[in-house]
Amino acid sequence: MAAEPDFVFDEHVPSGGVYANDARVWHTRHEFTVDFLAPWLHPIPDTESQLIVARVRIPSTAMFGIVQTMSNGVGDYEVEHRRLTPPPMEAS
Repeated sequence: MAAEPDFVFDEHVPSGGVYANDARVWHTRHEFTVDFLAPWLHPIPDTESQLIVARVRIPSTAMFGIVQTMSNGVGDYEVEHRRLTPPPMEAS
């Protein structure tokens, strides 16, 4: 198992993190924005019923390194546990 990095948390960031099971990514010319989503506890009828639990803005110059780091993390996970496969596509 990979060791958890030793970082200092900003007082507004929960040290245990927040749960998210989805993300949306959008961009401008200079930055990417990643909205991390979780199921809404009180669903709103006729909506996706997801809540943004965190929003991260990333300079476009840093995005390649972040994607590469995430890809390496997935590779490490697959070596340690099992190969990840995407969920089946929903019929539309």
